[in-house]
Amino acid sequence: MKYTNILSKIWLSELESKVYLDLLENWVSSIIDISSRTKFHRPIIYKLIPVLKESWLISEVLKWKRKVFKAESPEHLKNLFDNLSKNFNYMIPELQDIYEATDSRPSIKILEWKKWIKDVFEDILITLKKWETYYRYSSRTNFEWFLPSNYKEIRDKKQIQRLIITSENKSKTKTSSLDREVVYIPKSFDLFEDNIAKMIYANKIAIIDYNTMTSFIIENKLLAKFEEKVFKILFKFLRGMWDGKFI
Repeated sequence: MKYTNILSKIWLSELESKVYLDLLENWVSSIIDISSRTKFHRPIIYKLIPVLKESWLISEVLKWKRKVFKAESPEHLKNLFDNLSKNFNYMIPELQDIYEATDSRPSIKILEWKKWIKDVFEDILITLKKWETYYRYSSRTNFEWFLPSNYKEIRDKKQIQRLIITSENKSKTKTSSLDREVVYIPKSFDLFEDNIAKMIYANKIAIIDYNTMTSFIIENKLLAKFEEKVFKILFKFLRGMWDGKFI
C-alpha cells in the first residue's frame, strides 16, 4: 500500500495504517475479513481497532447483528496531522532548552604534536564564513611552518579578517593590511615572547603551546564571546596608545 509510509509519519504505526487503508479500499468488513486480506493475526487486529476508533479513523457498526468496521473519511487524517503539528510546536521550545543547557557546557579537545597544531588552523578556516574575523594573541616569532600548505590561499579566498595582538619585536614583521590589523604590547609591559598563541573564532577558543607542541580547542559560545570582549578591550587600548589616545 503506497500510503503506508506517509501515514506512519503522522502518528499511525505501519500496522494501523494498513488496517485503515484496507478498510478504506474494501468498505465494511469483519475482523475475519480484515485478517484474510492483510494476513494479520486476529489478536493483533483486535489490539489495533481501539486505537483507530479513538482516532476517528474507523467506526463500529452492526450488520445483520454482526459487529463490523468501516473506514471514516480521510479528512480525519488532517486532525491527526494538525495535532502532531501542534505537539511538535510545543515540543521545540523544550528541546531548545535542553540543547542550550547542553550547549552551555564547554567541549574541550586536546591535541598534540605538529600535525594537530596544523589542524587548529584548518579548523579556523572551516569554521569561519566569508568576511568573518578571528582574534589572535601571538607571542611567537615564527609559526608559518605550522600552517597547512593551502592556509593562506583559503584564508584570502574567504577574505577572513584578523585582529592581532603581538610582541613589539614581532610587530615589525607583521604590518597591518586591509584584512589584518596588528597592535603590540610594548616591551616596558612585557616581552610577550612565551611561544604561546590564542585564537578566538566563532564559538571557539584555540590555545597553542609551541613549547610542548600541545594545543586545545574549547568550543563554547559564552566563553568565546567573553574572550572576544576581553580581546577587543585590550586591542582598543593598545591601538589608542600608539594613536596618542588611550581609549
